[in-house]
Amino acid sequence: MGESFKYLGRFFDFDMSDQEHKSELMSLIVELMSDIDHKPLHPKNKLILYNRYVLSKISWHLTVAPLSKTWVTETIDSAINQYIRKWLEISISGTLSNIYLTHNKFGLNILPASVKFIQCQTVQRNALKASPNDSIKELWKSTNNHTNIQYDIYNSTKEVLKVFHSGQEDKLQHRLICQGSLFSNVAKFSFSQLNTLWSAAQSKLPKNISNFTVRYINNSLPTRKNLTRWGLASSPAGMFLLFVT
Repeated sequence: MGESFKYLGRFFDFDMSDQEHKSELMSLIVELMSDIDHKPLHPKNKLILYNRYVLSKISWHLTVAPLSKTWVTETIDSAINQYIRKWLEISISGTLSNIYLTHNKFGLNILPASVKFIQCQTVQRNALKASPNDSIKELWKSTNNHTNIQYDIYNSTKEVLKVFHSGQEDKLQHRLICQGSLFSNVAKFSFSQLNTLWSAAQSKLPKNISNFTVRYINNSLPTRKNLTRWGLASSPAGMFLLFVT
């Protein structure tokens, strides 16, 4: 009675819980990320494998499983970020916002799993909404509430990306007030030709120099560690004073 069965990639049991699906998804992610981690590849190639292969492998899970955005962010993102930080040699106190930006914004165009999850849910919800079947449309209307509201506001996956990238830029330029001005001015005064050249040149750099170019902006941002190092906060708690406008 308590055993579950799997149909079209989704687990069903008497309690309608999602624990078995969460367990399978996390095992898959750890297996894939660990496999990439052990390969003798340049960090940029490991990131490409993650972005193009791992996210594709888990897309169906993120579409059909009854997961919450909070769980995906706190569990899946956290697990994946440990590997990304290791590959790019970014400390736990360093922000990853700069690597999430597009190449023409001096980023690495990497997506967290939580953003892929929103895209998958958006595709699913839009498919219900645009269905020629009236019963399916009625299903969309009857579920257009609670957690689904956050996915129904998007019309396409591209819109999800646009909102995400805009949020990361805002975080770097406005919420990280102190040394965040560095990123703000670089983004404001750089020429489009330089942006293209930077991305092409960075992709050809050896591992240690490539990682340094990523960390340079990161190490200039007001993380807890940097604020203490610069003497702008006597303790990590002091950093909150700098965010008061």
